[in-house]
Amino acid sequence: MGLAVNESAIPQLVGEVVATLADIFRHQRQREILELIESAHARFDETNYDNWNGGTSTWALRLEVPVQIFASVEPRLEAIEKEIGGKLSYLNRQYANDNFGEVTVTPVSRDVMPVGQRMAPTDIEIHRLWPEGRFRLFLSHVSTHRITVSQLKEALSLRGVAAFVAHEDIEPSLEWQHEIELALRSMHGLAALITPDFHPSRWTDHEVGWALGRGVLVVPVRLGTDPYGLMGKIQGVRGALERPKALAESLTRTLLTNSQTFGEMRRAVVNSFAAATSNQMALALGRLLAETITEVTDEEKASLWQACTDNAHVAGAVGVSEAIYSKFGEPPAKATADAVDDDIPF
Repeated sequence: MGLAVNESAIPQLVGEVVATLADIFRHQRQREILELIESAHARFDETNYDNWNGGTSTWALRLEVPVQIFASVEPRLEAIEKEIGGKLSYLNRQYANDNFGEVTVTPVSRDVMPVGQRMAPTDIEIHRLWPEGRFRLFLSHVSTHRITVSQLKEALSLRGVAAFVAHEDIEPSLEWQHEIELALRSMHGLAALITPDFHPSRWTDHEVGWALGRGVLVVPVRLGTDPYGLMGKIQGVRGALERPKALAESLTRTLLTNSQTFGEMRRAVVNSFAAATSNQMALALGRLLAETITEVTDEEKASLWQACTDNAHVAGAVGVSEAIYSKFGEPPAKATADAVDDDIPF
């Protein structure tokens, strides 16, 4: 016997419900579950219908995820499904005649997904577009400013940010729109470089809309004009493309002080500091660490300490190691050695 026909809007609202779940896990910095939700093709299945009191439906949330994502979470699958279900239960209050029941996560190969269904970029695609260990920032801009935007990209690179600039970062042999979509699907945030010719562009509003739809941070950059539309309510930064270093500094500090991007940006700064390839890079990152970052994990602290002794660019950047030790303390071995040296008479 089939289920009764129900006019509930829940199946049509699956995108809204999943976006809310993603926001919850994003703010709680649960990256593993957030990645799973963002990569999933989601749907609701009605598992029960009761005619009492105007009709009440029970729904199961089905999340189909790429095999690579499923393989990484499979050892904790039951706990993850239960955790998602727990958050989902809070949304019952919004829908009086609907109850959310189980949550199931199942693997599906990219090769059998119907055209148009959502799939996360593969690791190979991500590594082709983005340097590993950096914050992935999509720069939405008008191509007429490509020279100054390229200078901004270089200044951001010194500060742990990999900026995607379409005219530079797309290989000529690859279909350009597909690559832009891959970047939009795998970015950590988007900076909208709002010049007076930004809005008339055919593509910039589309890129911003994609970011807003994914729920990633959009930073409006006022470059002669103010944000508009859905961006209008977002606090942005002011700057000038002719001053790329100052603008890069403002953008990275914004990413480090926003709760949505702080964790990813902090990791990018620490990773880039450890692998600094110039004294200039070590100075820029050291300043961010000393002035903006207020907390690091024990593992990150050890990485900073090691960079101060093992990375020649960090060790050779005047004042950087001292600033790191002043902010985060000295490694135990160094502190012990300093204490011993203090006892040696001269």
